[in-house]
Amino acid sequence: MSINESEKYYGVVVLRLLERLGEKIPKTNFSLTTGKSNSSFVINGISPQILGKGSTSSVGLFIKISNKRRSPWRYNFDKSHQDEIAELKKKHGEVFIALVAGDDGIACINYAQLKSILDEYHEEQEWVSVTRKLRQNYRIKGHDGSLEKPLPRNSFPDNIVKHFKSSL
Repeated sequence: MSINESEKYYGVVVLRLLERLGEKIPKTNFSLTTGKSNSSFVINGISPQILGKGSTSSVGLFIKISNKRRSPWRYNFDKSHQDEIAELKKKHGEVFIALVAGDDGIACINYAQLKSILDEYHEEQEWVSVTRKLRQNYRIKGHDGSLEKPLPRNSFPDNIVKHFKSSL
């Protein structure tokens, strides 16, 4: 079976996330399951790792990819994508959207930030744009608005790590 481009990018996102979680929250077990579509995942954490008992937490992860080499990177959000993200939020309490910006890096926003750039009304097709100038942070705009502050380049995976630190 051949490996497609999106699987390569998903692998980078998952590898970086699990490495950082293991480094920052070492006494916690993390597992990953696939979601409804190829772009969605669920990350489960359990701490402490004694016989499966302890506190548990889970989050949704939705990955969007732009293969473009330079800024701006654009992402299409179909109605089905936004509906799936809303389902992940409802089921797990939080969902993060990882926006792979070519070879530049990964911008990561949470559900509240997504809703500030794409409102609750899911149209058939909406867009998100990520830009970054040399030595600056990511700026994110969407069909319905933009984030007020630039997003630090280390937003991924740090935003997800912070969430697990506070919920476990």
